[in-house]
Amino acid sequence: MAPILPLWPCSSTSNDGLVQNLQKVGIVRFAAVFDAMKRTDRALFVPRAVQDEAYQDSPCPIGFNQIISAPHMHAQVLELAHASCTDILKPRVLDVGAGSGYLTAALARLVEDAGGRVFGLELLPTLARSARKNVSNTAPNLLKTGVLSLHCYNGWYGLPAEAPFHFIFVGAAVSSPPQAMLDQLADGGQLVIPVDDPRGGQALVSVTRRGSCLLHRKLMPACFVPLVRGEIYKNRRGVTSTDSELQQ
Repeated sequence: MAPILPLWPCSSTSNDGLVQNLQKVGIVRFAAVFDAMKRTDRALFVPRAVQDEAYQDSPCPIGFNQIISAPHMHAQVLELAHASCTDILKPRVLDVGAGSGYLTAALARLVEDAGGRVFGLELLPTLARSARKNVSNTAPNLLKTGVLSLHCYNGWYGLPAEAPFHFIFVGAAVSSPPQAMLDQLADGGQLVIPVDDPRGGQALVSVTRRGSCLLHRKLMPACFVPLVRGEIYKNRRGVTSTDSELQQ
C-alpha cells in the first residue's frame, strides 16, 4: 500500500526547511511573511517534550490542554495580515487566543518595520505567562520596544482601549463574529475568525470593514475549539493583567 501523504506536505526537520516548504507549495507568497516565519522559530514556542514535533505541519500540544495550530494555518493568517497592513503606517494588530505566543511574535515581526504594534490576548493566566516567557526568551526587543504586548484578558470583548485595529485574528470558533470585535475594526481593517456552520463543521471567515459596511468572505475549512464567553480574568486588585504583570 502506498503511504498516505499529508494534505500539506510541508513538514521538515528545521524551521528554515518548514518555511521554505510552505513557500514551495505556494502558501507563503509574501517575502515579509517568509522573513517573519524564519525569524520566529516554532520549536521555541512549544514544550521541550514535543520539540521534535515542532517542524511538522500539524497541530502540536502546548500544555494546559491547549494546542498550537498547524504551520500552514499560521502562514495563511500571516499572509492575510500582511495584505491588510501593507502601506499602512503604524498598523495595529490584535491576536485573540495568543496561546504559546508564536503567532503573536510572528505578527510582531511582520509589522515592526512599519512602526506597528501587536496585542496578544490569552484567557488562561498560566498560558499567558508562558507566552510572555517564550517571547522574552526569543525576541526580548519586541517587548522592550512595545511592538508586542500580552494581556490576560477575555478576547470575546476585543481590546477596546487599543482599538481600532487593522487586523484581528481569533484562534477559536464562534457561532457569529462578536460585535465588539467588529466595532473595533479600522476602516479597511479585516477580522479573520473561525465560524461554526449550522450544517456542521467550521469555516475560517474574513470580515472587512468598508465604511459602515462589513464584507463577509468564506476562506477555507477550519477546526478550532470554541471561543470562551464569560468573565474577564482579574488580578487581586480587580483589574485585568497587563504585560508587565505577566512577568511575575
